[in-house]
Amino acid sequence: MRARWTFLGLLLILPKVVFGQAPRLTDDEARKVAGAAVYSVYPEPCYSTYRDERLESWVLSIRSDKLRAGELNESVFVYHVASDVCDYVGSDNGKPVVFSQATFDCCEYGIVAVDRDTRKGYWFTGAAKEDVFREFARNEKLLPDSSRPTLFTALYEELVWGGLNEITSIEGLEDSVQSNFRSAYSPYERDDKWKPKFDSWWRRFQASVPKLRLETTYETGPQGTTVRGYTFKGFVLTTPRTDPPPKGTPQIVQWALLIRTDGTVEELPSKTIYSAR
Repeated sequence: MRARWTFLGLLLILPKVVFGQAPRLTDDEARKVAGAAVYSVYPEPCYSTYRDERLESWVLSIRSDKLRAGELNESVFVYHVASDVCDYVGSDNGKPVVFSQATFDCCEYGIVAVDRDTRKGYWFTGAAKEDVFREFARNEKLLPDSSRPTLFTALYEELVWGGLNEITSIEGLEDSVQSNFRSAYSPYERDDKWKPKFDSWWRRFQASVPKLRLETTYETGPQGTTVRGYTFKGFVLTTPRTDPPPKGTPQIVQWALLIRTDGTVEELPSKTIYSAR
């Protein structure tokens, strides 16, 4: 009888891996998963990774399974991955040698979300971002937070669109246009050549669209919620900045997303509200 109770006690304290369920990845282990996803395409000796706890909180908020074993289901860590400066060990004629990599302002590789329970990474990059988000939302059981799915929409914008300069007021639009014109026509604030360019563009915009209401709307229908909002797409800016004339045409665009109740997203055709150089 004593042997039986000893065996039952061992069952209670044995690691979960005994039952085919590996322990949750640590932060360092999850970072390696994120780096491995990028390494498969861009084999660099080292990467810089930093967590985005803001996005992690959004993921938790829209999960349908917020609890795990009586605790918050914080299994997903989200990392931004970039090139880094580091020393690493390589081989020279069969002998270990220390090499150095210096990549200043080189490469941003985007966002990788890592589920620390399933040990799966989701790299939001390239043309497949929508498909990756669809798989991520399905596997992590992410659903619209309400008939006004603000958090779900924001997470899609960050992961698939790489962040969106969403405009919700005329004042916000004016600030975005000014900043873009300043960077495009007066790189590194060397002069005020940008200002007359901006003033002319702003006057023409106000005359062309005098009653524009810049607000995000939510329309509930049989398929889900259609979300419409506005963004400003300015001149294409480079690093380092190039001298004028800048490339591209500043535009005010209304975007639209259909967010279905099952968590799938369809990008609807956008509408150009105003476009001019």
